[in-house]
Amino acid sequence: MVSPGLGSTANLFYPLNPRNTMLLATIFTQGGQEDLPLLELLGDDDAFLIQDRAEALLELDGDQRVAAVVREMRRLIQFAGLAGLEQIDPSWLLNAVKGEQPLTIGIILAQLSAGARSRILAQLPTKVRQKVPSKEDLKGTRLEVMRLVRQKFESKFASMPQPPSEPTNFYFKDIALFDARELVQLVRALGIEQLAAAFSTMGRRSLAELGTKLTRQASEELMAAVKETEERDAMHMNDANAFLSRMVLGLKAEPRPDTPDAQERYQRELFQKAGLFRLAMACRAERPHFVQQLAQRIPRMHGQLLKNYVYRLNENDDLDEARLRRLQDLVLLRVERLAARGKINPKYLKFAFCFWGDEEAGEEAAEGEYAEE
Repeated sequence: MVSPGLGSTANLFYPLNPRNTMLLATIFTQGGQEDLPLLELLGDDDAFLIQDRAEALLELDGDQRVAAVVREMRRLIQFAGLAGLEQIDPSWLLNAVKGEQPLTIGIILAQLSAGARSRILAQLPTKVRQKVPSKEDLKGTRLEVMRLVRQKFESKFASMPQPPSEPTNFYFKDIALFDARELVQLVRALGIEQLAAAFSTMGRRSLAELGTKLTRQASEELMAAVKETEERDAMHMNDANAFLSRMVLGLKAEPRPDTPDAQERYQRELFQKAGLFRLAMACRAERPHFVQQLAQRIPRMHGQLLKNYVYRLNENDDLDEARLRRLQDLVLLRVERLAARGKINPKYLKFAFCFWGDEEAGEEAAEGEYAEE
């Protein structure tokens, strides 16, 4: 598949995170090609990605390469930090500032958006909030001090991915680019798909029983998803039973479960839990850094649940590579559909979605073409 914008220098450093981008840029400005073997000291994934981007840079002529590296370094040294705190859900930031001095909290908050700043301030204890200096109070603070405080705070988090400058290939791991609203929409849709995979096995009676606890619209969505579920994607009976038991565990019993408000609360929590479980299944073989990036995008309670699901899946179940790839393809397919409906930014429709593909279907198609010849 050809990447959109091939030949452009806009995405030369994508998908490197800011730290690895700066490392590569430093190699080319302070050293040269002979220093690239040092990358072997990094982890396999980082070394592979940086080496790949280094080769792309080496294909440029000298002046073009220098211009690209300098442009990227200028962009990175903008006072936006390295971890991308603006992309992290405020609930994570609130938890991280607990126990910090008011001055430190003020410096951190001064560099966040007004919305994130107000949400965190509102949840701080009154005595602490009253002592936190405003942005105006910090105008005389040295820039170097503010940068050091922020960098120390950022070290508590996984660095967040930077979006590409223009459309390119879109792989499963690129869902980490979504903002919180988009990821929540994806999780809800995945929850319905995962429940459908379970009820495809459990049968209509169990589905009808759950339907009494859902709003009419949600019930219809779930029934439609059951009809769309292919036999190969349905859960085995034992797995479906265990999954559904896990999903309803902890859901609060409402005094009047037949009221619209009660149904709305019940289904929202149910869809969230089921969606996080399906997402955990899809990313269980990915690096912990990637899982942490996804977790940081959403409220901390849900992010911690996602990480817990991944941990338990990796601890208890053997990994089926074929099923994992199939599941990641289904996630990408759902992303495409949500983007087409505007639930996820339609700009991603300009990207080239990269699926693993159905190996068995591909083999059958190849055999059919050979037979026709």
